[in-house]
Amino acid sequence: MDKIVKVDQGQSAKIGSVLKGVKIRPEFMERDFIKVETDRETKLRMYFMAVAICHQTHHLHNNKLNLWGWDYMEYGFLQMLRSASAMFNPGYICMSDQKEITYYLQKTFSPDGRPENCTLDRLPERKNMLIEICKIVKENNHSSISDLIDGCDGKLINNGKGLYEVLSQFTAFSDPEKKKITFFLKLATDAGLIRIKDPENIIPIMDYHMQRVILRMGCVEILDKKIRLELIAKKRQTSDEAIRKACIDSVRIIADVSGHGIISINDFFWPLGRSCCNVTTLCNDGYCMKQPCTFDLMVEIKNHDNCLFEGVCLGSNDYTYRDLWEPDVETHFY
Repeated sequence: MDKIVKVDQGQSAKIGSVLKGVKIRPEFMERDFIKVETDRETKLRMYFMAVAICHQTHHLHNNKLNLWGWDYMEYGFLQMLRSASAMFNPGYICMSDQKEITYYLQKTFSPDGRPENCTLDRLPERKNMLIEICKIVKENNHSSISDLIDGCDGKLINNGKGLYEVLSQFTAFSDPEKKKITFFLKLATDAGLIRIKDPENIIPIMDYHMQRVILRMGCVEILDKKIRLELIAKKRQTSDEAIRKACIDSVRIIADVSGHGIISINDFFWPLGRSCCNVTTLCNDGYCMKQPCTFDLMVEIKNHDNCLFEGVCLGSNDYTYRDLWEPDVETHFY
């Protein structure tokens, strides 16, 4: 790994210092997906299933509602909840025709409700993940996500019985770096449904937006010149393992210096990556590609004229960092 990439501890600490005292807007934690009124089991099912099939959602969008990626995923699953959808019933999914499940997903994630206009891709893969989850939970946990989660006693690592250990049995949650598991736990924690007893074992959430931001900031240096040029050119990579692990290590430093919890760093870098630091960059182009800006919606900032990290982020002054992209890999981990 050292020959490919290294963590710049000093730069990571500088970025962490910028985040000291910066807060997430209270209204973000009050959004419908977190505060919707329903019983605990149904809410856990909603989070579990939504996160399970949320990966590589580059094409998922609803132009009418101006929703993209995860925002549209939240909206779609809330619609299922409010319509008392049988899709939240593991027993129903286990018995259903697979075409029926695909059809329901197509209708849910179509701007006009017509299956042929669905913007959620890789449907066979996502459908199979839902079916596997429901079969395992039905057979081992009496169709209860609550039983599955509570059986881990709030611990991530627990002699094979922790949340990281147990949830990894599902294909959808098999990522060695536990991105989807940690994201699910973040939602459940934000909603007050669970409490993690061993937070020292949390692995930072690491997706493509997070990686791009960390690379452009200079918190992680790409030492291999060939790979660096390939990232700039968005060339498909065979693996993201070394870069992703280095980004995870960088986030640990950023969290420690900033005073924010490891999971909370996602609330700063994820919205930044999908808005101000994406195809266009606020620091260089002078505008954000997202309207309204996700970062501005989630983070308390004085204004949106300049990026919060401008001047400290290496990419704000150096195009050789600003032109970097995350590894382009085929994955269902994030």
